[in-house]
Amino acid sequence: MYAIQSTSKWSPVALAVALLGLSTSNGAFAGEDDFPLSLTLSQAVSRDSNFTKNDAARVPETIATTAAQVSLNKQYGRQTYQGSLKLSDQKYHNFGYLDNSGVDGNFAFSTEMLRDWLISANGMYSKALNLVQNNSINDRTAKNIRTYRDGGFSVQYGNGGRWAVAGSYDSNRLNYSDNSLNNQDARQHSTGLKVIYYASDVLSYSLGERSVVTSYPNNLSYSQATDHNIDLSSDWQVSGLSNLNVTVTRRSTNYIPDNIAGSKGWTGSLYWVYTPHGILTYNVGFSRTTGADRQSYSGSQFAYYSITNGQVAAVYDNAVSKINNNTITTSLNLGARAQLTGKFAATAGYSVTKFSADQVNSLVFQDASSSNSFGSQTVGSYNHVASVGLSYDVLRSVSLGCNYQRYSQGADILYHLKYSGREFDCTASFTLNPLN
Repeated sequence: MYAIQSTSKWSPVALAVALLGLSTSNGAFAGEDDFPLSLTLSQAVSRDSNFTKNDAARVPETIATTAAQVSLNKQYGRQTYQGSLKLSDQKYHNFGYLDNSGVDGNFAFSTEMLRDWLISANGMYSKALNLVQNNSINDRTAKNIRTYRDGGFSVQYGNGGRWAVAGSYDSNRLNYSDNSLNNQDARQHSTGLKVIYYASDVLSYSLGERSVVTSYPNNLSYSQATDHNIDLSSDWQVSGLSNLNVTVTRRSTNYIPDNIAGSKGWTGSLYWVYTPHGILTYNVGFSRTTGADRQSYSGSQFAYYSITNGQVAAVYDNAVSKINNNTITTSLNLGARAQLTGKFAATAGYSVTKFSADQVNSLVFQDASSSNSFGSQTVGSYNHVASVGLSYDVLRSVSLGCNYQRYSQGADILYHLKYSGREFDCTASFTLNPLN
């Protein structure tokens, strides 16, 4: 159906071999147990019964992914360095024009200074093919490359005491290569300040304020959204047994131009990892997020009538039809892992996500600087994913793993098509100098 045309200009395996040769030629891996770098080569094959994520046009697909990853984990005195760089190359059997090369990198640094100061910085870069289900419903299989960049830092005063104050700054940028989603291209800057109370060595609370400003350079309906957040968080960590993090947020959002109504609401998240004994680990995740999507249609002329000195006259005004969707996404994730033997491990997971929105349709009259709402409704849909997996560590440096999942998505009039299907994938990896 489609000719396979690779867009790769480099091979992850070739690069990995070069890195391996450089490292071994310097004797870095020989006799140095604390060498901070590791190198992982992997090959994965997946089969999706409904790759197009559209029950009305189901097409199966087989995808082969070759990847090489370099990881860093080094502690030097009071400083910690962590990071990874992953290069991947994907080949598609039926949709050859989707062949692509991906990059995924991240880095984190932290240091303690002058006893009471803790400074950290982080950054990440990701470039990959956008998920089919996140593309426009009018062109699900478009070759749409998603590029994301993020960087930030935090400064905390009070390290090891009962109280601490922390300030943070973050900046990120999101771009899509396909024109159908360029209205979602965004630049975001956030600042935050919070007070932390350490009730004990394992329990802490924090209260803070965050301001997030997001600019949309290609969105014709609104150019900027500003979120004001008040966060109340608690973190409970019992080493080897349980980790629990809970955050509740009160959020208010305003838009530019201001003829788009703002919104207020509650959001939050909960993440819990519980290990009752060595071989079993359970995890629970819950989140509720709010967002907004605005769609603007082409302007048209509308007539209304006025009476002046007893005379009835038609007056024409330019108007734009707008759809205001205040969205809420609620997700629940359940997972379990069993270390059956020293080499075998099994996993199981289930997630359900509810998408809902309060939709208001309105006409914005440009010349008269007024608006008129003419309809509203609440819409929504559900997404379900269930999975099981099995992994086998042949050696400390060689791993095999397979995973099977069933998924389904309900339809709504916003962004989601109805679809269901199955996916099966297997991965083989080799790691030189594992860090854990």
